[in-house]
Amino acid sequence: MKFKKIGIIGGMGPESTVLLYKYLIKDIQHSYNSYLDCDYPEIIIHSLPIPDITKDVNAEHIIKSMFRRTIDLFERNYVEIIVFPCNTLDYFIDFIRMQTKITVLSIVEETCERIRKKDPKEVLLLSTPTTFGKGLYHRYLRDTNIVRPENYRKVLDVIVRTLKGENPREEFIEMLEREYSEYNNIVIGCTDLSILVEDYKNDKLIDSVKCLSDAIMKKSLQKYLK
Repeated sequence: MKFKKIGIIGGMGPESTVLLYKYLIKDIQHSYNSYLDCDYPEIIIHSLPIPDITKDVNAEHIIKSMFRRTIDLFERNYVEIIVFPCNTLDYFIDFIRMQTKITVLSIVEETCERIRKKDPKEVLLLSTPTTFGKGLYHRYLRDTNIVRPENYRKVLDVIVRTLKGENPREEFIEMLEREYSEYNNIVIGCTDLSILVEDYKNDKLIDSVKCLSDAIMKKSLQKYLK
């Protein structure tokens, strides 16, 4: 099995970057019965310590400068697909795509594609304040009512605690099952929340990291499929 070379812009946050890599490896193992080292794609992970963007986007010039360096690194190493496991970072998707001819996948765009297939009238978006406030999902889901929980600050607290390595998994699962049980479609629109539902099965959930992993699998093989 042959794959395109993948470049991952990581670090937002570091654990969710690990989760995406893990999903990719597991998908390849399950889909193609891979087990030899040579069965897997060549992947470059460049972890960026960007200024915090969970509550708002500041220091745009610094972040854009970091992206330019990363894209230059990827181009010099013949990367064919660029991805980033961070929903809030999608604020910069147009800028990133303008900097290179390499295919750049959007985690938000791929997740919205999954949502449209379900064709729900309403979705609950669990994300950072920036992702919701900047309308990153609204851009692709104009015919869907996107709501955030009234206690969205509690969601932000869970995100921050996850970034600190506290792993509030049980608390977040309880929120999903009790506080948000009325919603039939719940979007895990922050990759740090994806960490908490890695082994949790719930048909209501649409996990953005899994959507991105699935998209990478399809795009990385397209060049070689007849």
